[in-house]
Amino acid sequence: MRWITHIAIAALFIKLVEISLLIDLSSYYLWPVIVLYAVMPDFDSLLGIKHRTYTHTLYAPFIAASPLILFQPAFIAALTAYLSHIFADMLTPAGLPLLYPKPTVYHLLPAAWRIKTGSGGELLLLSAVLLLSLSFTMAASTAELDKIFHYHRNSDIWVDISFYENGVLKSFKGKKVVWTDRKSRIGIIEDKKLKIIGREQIIHLQITEMHPVERYEREMRTTMKRLKDMDEIVTAYRTGQIWKDFLGTGRDLFLRLNGSMNDKVEIRVVCSTS
Repeated sequence: MRWITHIAIAALFIKLVEISLLIDLSSYYLWPVIVLYAVMPDFDSLLGIKHRTYTHTLYAPFIAASPLILFQPAFIAALTAYLSHIFADMLTPAGLPLLYPKPTVYHLLPAAWRIKTGSGGELLLLSAVLLLSLSFTMAASTAELDKIFHYHRNSDIWVDISFYENGVLKSFKGKKVVWTDRKSRIGIIEDKKLKIIGREQIIHLQITEMHPVERYEREMRTTMKRLKDMDEIVTAYRTGQIWKDFLGTGRDLFLRLNGSMNDKVEIRVVCSTS
């Protein structure tokens, strides 16, 4: 298999492990590890070792990943990527001697179905792997989003999220979900302003923390100056006698009112207690 196919298959294996173990292996610092270990077995020729022998055995992945054993996410990512290489090479006509130096060669496919390196079959495999990876990513994010809608009423939730906004991909780590419409949108705070993200915008979503809380609203009187730096969620305000519905942070309200810094305003703020 070519290196690009090995990396694509490693990415698919990583996604399957994330879904199975409910862990996050998509952090940016892990991807160099994943890419390196996805192609590492083919470094055998650089080490003066006969190709597809010791580096392509069942024990090689554990030996190669062992230096990372104290760093659990990196160890799991490395082990998974290395094993994905072994899996991919067992799809080829040459197969692998998994218990080398014992000479027995193992395959995963019947002879007629085995995939030659650089063939149309490998291109078809690569396309299928990329499609599956995208499907699993979307499915995993959808499941996480549904969890947020279900639990947000009684829980504070933090997420890692990637989404498109005006054609630009944005990513945040450990962002608190401060609002949901319990159906298709969630809200996070960026630069003290409420950012609402629709289901269709989300590329990747992973819950990283969740703690039970009790939510309530409280009324408070404040000044525009304090409102400017407030990132709590405001649900209503009044500057005279009538309450007006509002959704946003204190800063969002400040930008809407655009009043004097000495002006006072009454607001309803969403609070929570664990």
